[in-house]
Amino acid sequence: MVYYIDRLCSLYPAFTITTLTVHRFLITAATVAAKGLSDSFWNNATYARVGGIKVAELGLLELDFLYRVDWKIVPNPEVLVDYYRGLVERSEGYVLETETTTTDEDDDLDEDSPEPVEDAEVKAENATDRQWDAWMQDVSTGRNKSKLVEGAVKKEE
Repeated sequence: MVYYIDRLCSLYPAFTITTLTVHRFLITAATVAAKGLSDSFWNNATYARVGGIKVAELGLLELDFLYRVDWKIVPNPEVLVDYYRGLVERSEGYVLETETTTTDEDDDLDEDSPEPVEDAEVKAENATDRQWDAWMQDVSTGRNKSKLVEGAVKKEE
């Protein structure tokens, strides 16, 4: 939902959430996210009842929401990684792990031979793909409850 708030704020600088509108925004965002990201979701009557609004109002809010975000409800993996890093950095109990793994290929390189040149964009994309795959595997299997996502570890006290 933070992604939706950020997206709407960047597209519409006058966008604000108040105590009178927060429940409408949250139930609309939850409805859109559930429908867009899951194969199993409830009908609008259920979401409207939970949100304390009428079904017709939820339908209008949902349609307006989708138009305002240009029907783009799924963030890119890079955006999710940025949100994840920001979350971990702001959490006192967790730190990001540094990538210190080496491969057999790295051990076979001669010290005098030049380093293979790899495009920075490709490198970043590969790192993002690995993080995304690890996160999806953790989420889908429910593994590593002590870690939020691969790469974050609980600080030792």
